[in-house]
Amino acid sequence: MNKFILIPGLFALGIAAGIAMMYDGDKEKTLLPGEKLQTGTGLITEFSDHPMAGAFVITQVSDSERIQALEDQLQLLNGRIEELEQLVDVELDETKETGALTTPSPSTVDTPVSGLSPAMTTENLVKAGLNEELAADIVRRRNEMDMKMLELRDRASREGYLNTGRYTTEWNELREQDTPLRDEIGDDYYDNYLFVNRQSNRVKVASVMMGSPAEMSGMKNGDLIVNYDGRQMFKWKELQDATSMGERGEYVNVTVLRDGQQVNLWIPRGPLGVRLGTARVKP
Repeated sequence: MNKFILIPGLFALGIAAGIAMMYDGDKEKTLLPGEKLQTGTGLITEFSDHPMAGAFVITQVSDSERIQALEDQLQLLNGRIEELEQLVDVELDETKETGALTTPSPSTVDTPVSGLSPAMTTENLVKAGLNEELAADIVRRRNEMDMKMLELRDRASREGYLNTGRYTTEWNELREQDTPLRDEIGDDYYDNYLFVNRQSNRVKVASVMMGSPAEMSGMKNGDLIVNYDGRQMFKWKELQDATSMGERGEYVNVTVLRDGQQVNLWIPRGPLGVRLGTARVKP
């Protein structure tokens, strides 16, 4: 009988000792993606780049390290949310019937501000390197345009022609008066603007399909697509649109960043045969 009592007791003691070792964290640190944790048993545990990886690991770290780790996890989550948002946009485009009424996308104003829809402010533009006077002028003009969009939607809703052909026509006429921020400030400033606002600014190759034009040209998993036919790529939707332009089959230069080095590839226009993601890289 004493043997049956002794064995569970030793087992419980072992668990208690293990928990005590977990809390002895003087030499522990916050692991970064790709780093490995050496455990007391000699096992190697790799830290995944999943946003919630390591969320429940007990460590003793400084407040600044903990905040940085949370910011890194938040950035990963934002990137994946943006990928899902873009996938939804693609699905909507593909399911539209030929000749169907095109409904204008909703305005980013009168909606909650988020990492995917940050408020454009003079401060944010100045952080990107723009002159304060120019930044203030851009914000003023864009706020005026946003208000015109809101007024149009309100008027169309009150008069009963929201989401009709008339509304689409008036909406498109307003959009034609608007200059995209990228075209207004240039690629370099736009690149900085995306980065300082914690938005993705690079197109990443998540995987290359076997037998695809991308594979035959030498594109590899993890490549960052910097330029396509001389135009810098910031969003994978831009790349998708670019591959559908020009003459199908003509070879164009595609510049990728691989292990810190730029590599030039020649790929025929048309589908690349890759699965794309996003990345945030300091310009």
